[in-house]
Amino acid sequence: MAKDERIYVGVDLGGTKILAVAFDSKLKVLATEKAKTPREANASSVVAALAEAVRRVIEAAGPGLALGGVGVSVPGPLDRAKGIVRYTPNMGFKDYKLGQELAGMFGAPAYLENDVQAGVYGELRAGALRGKLNAVGVFVGTGIGGGIVIDGKLYRGATGSAGEVGHMILHEGGAACGCGNYGCLEALASRTAMAKDAIGQAATGKAPALYSIAGSDLRKCRSSVLFDSIESGDKGVKKAVDRAAAWLGVGLANLVHVLNPEAIVVGGGVVTRFGQKFLDRAISSMEDHLMPGLAGTAQVLLSELGDLAVPTGAACVAIEGAEASPAKGATR
Repeated sequence: MAKDERIYVGVDLGGTKILAVAFDSKLKVLATEKAKTPREANASSVVAALAEAVRRVIEAAGPGLALGGVGVSVPGPLDRAKGIVRYTPNMGFKDYKLGQELAGMFGAPAYLENDVQAGVYGELRAGALRGKLNAVGVFVGTGIGGGIVIDGKLYRGATGSAGEVGHMILHEGGAACGCGNYGCLEALASRTAMAKDAIGQAATGKAPALYSIAGSDLRKCRSSVLFDSIESGDKGVKKAVDRAAAWLGVGLANLVHVLNPEAIVVGGGVVTRFGQKFLDRAISSMEDHLMPGLAGTAQVLLSELGDLAVPTGAACVAIEGAEASPAKGATR
């Protein structure tokens, strides 16, 4: 890599971890750095940890390389044009000018993107959705988020909040969701939903391996714990995960009906852990709920980028911003 070529940093800012990745302009990974997100809901401490991760990854990428821009993915609503984080409950951000602050720290443009939209954008530019014009991404983790691609471009909606697929209501009067509604896809198919179901199974003696690890503590039911419980023979946990996959399939069918995508990429921590078998169950359920004539119209794909999907998408936003206004150096 020539010393005069610029590098771009993409950051996945999550509630528990910060993943910063340095790329060249062709999206070749040059270095990665991980850090824990401070547990206290304090914006200044989160920004300090974020900035330190960016500094370290720039240093690790190599000496003498100029920074072309930083892209940061953030959970929650944003004002992308102004670089403002409107609200993120677990990090203490409220109308916070994160883009401006980061640009001042690093002397380069800083861009913000919604976290799951960044993941879908990463898959579009360098992963499973390459070459697709009309597609959807669904990422299953603690919650469920998504992104929509129309005519080869990320569709953000009127205020930038398009793609909240986890809050489609599938079961009126169903399980309570963190958004305040009931029966959302997220309340039925996320890891949190699986964990609640699995803990109930454990309480009735149908998941002894899980009970020995987690008892009734929902916080201990991470994807790896649920997976290991199934491997240990917990039929109750398997039923909980299968139910979640089936509900995910219902959600995917709704997306096919509304958007008629050529492809759907499914990723996130749950899918990474449970893999193709989980996805196959979701696909089977999706096909069972599609209207005649739509079966087989949407290819369902596993994420190719995994943990790198979000930082890749964030870096793409920074690269494209720099290309669009190379002399302007505007903060967004």
